[in-house]
Amino acid sequence: MGRSALATRRLHERLRLLCDCGVGLEPIAAQACEILRDLVGASSGSIFWLDRYGAPAGFFHDCAPAEHKDLFVTRFDELFGAPGEFNMITFTEIVGPPIGRMLTPEVHALFRASNVYRHLCAPLGHHHGLEMRLEREGRGVGVLVLWNDDARPFTHSDVTVAEPLRILLERALQAERPDVVWRSQGTRTAHYITDASGEHLLAINPEAEGLLSRAHLLGQNVPMAGSLRTAPAFSRQLAAMLAKGALAELPLPMIGGRLMVRASASRRIVEGGHDEQQMFVSVEREAAVDVLAVEWLSALPLTFLQKQIALFGAQGGPRADCEARFGVSQEALKKHLRTIYEVAGVVNWLGLHDVFWADSPPPWPR
Repeated sequence: MGRSALATRRLHERLRLLCDCGVGLEPIAAQACEILRDLVGASSGSIFWLDRYGAPAGFFHDCAPAEHKDLFVTRFDELFGAPGEFNMITFTEIVGPPIGRMLTPEVHALFRASNVYRHLCAPLGHHHGLEMRLEREGRGVGVLVLWNDDARPFTHSDVTVAEPLRILLERALQAERPDVVWRSQGTRTAHYITDASGEHLLAINPEAEGLLSRAHLLGQNVPMAGSLRTAPAFSRQLAAMLAKGALAELPLPMIGGRLMVRASASRRIVEGGHDEQQMFVSVEREAAVDVLAVEWLSALPLTFLQKQIALFGAQGGPRADCEARFGVSQEALKKHLRTIYEVAGVVNWLGLHDVFWADSPPPWPR
């Protein structure tokens, strides 16, 4: 049985709310892959992005096992980065149309001959791809690819369905705000210890190892399969900050939010009574409060306009701006707000903000 028109509309609305909430791409990448996969009818989805210097910065794949992802994380240059090698960077280049290049026989043949196909796609049954280049300020900064097996090649009808979704994802890149609020998603302290230079890993607890391995960090010496044996590359940057007396913390973009790593100097007494300088690094996963708000509101029985109004309130927007912002009359706004307050379980406009910025998130609706 096909998906209903109502279900399709709600998927579109959820993606639009996520893309417009101003947190950028990485915090919503998993949801974006899921929504596009469902709307287009693909079996899998992945996303790959570059840093501001054009170097590979991160990726997400919704079904690949850790050992396959580990090839991408730890052996990218060796397997996929050789000059002329067809890889995900190929699709971020401003060449040809921003969507559907893999549907052409020439590009499809290059894909089938590549190491990406040989080492990653073929073992997973990904024989056909529909790629969407994501651009910001005239530069390709990422690519989202939907995948299907041999029995289901993509068509130009799929391109027609996917193109407005690609444009929404680019809006997420353009609308990124500097004042995003982040909330910790862990209760236990994850940490590791290095020498003072950040070069040598001395100890790590299971919580930190698990968080780092799940973060899909490219170029950081953090495998996704097996144990972490060396200090993450960003440890040296933290050590340099400490040496200068600066606040040593780094936000590292990851799927579903970010990792916040913070370093402090420590020491231990070694044989002979001498001090040995070390560095203690805490690792914490954080989610954007705006994304938590969108996901909660998306599950509530509200119209799309009511969800937009409620999200505006949750983000701290002034109630007085609603009429002009959403094109509603004062009386219509009052009716919408009565419904929103009742469904969201709050008593007034300020309650919409407080329920998401409180110490604990709101209960997920049943």
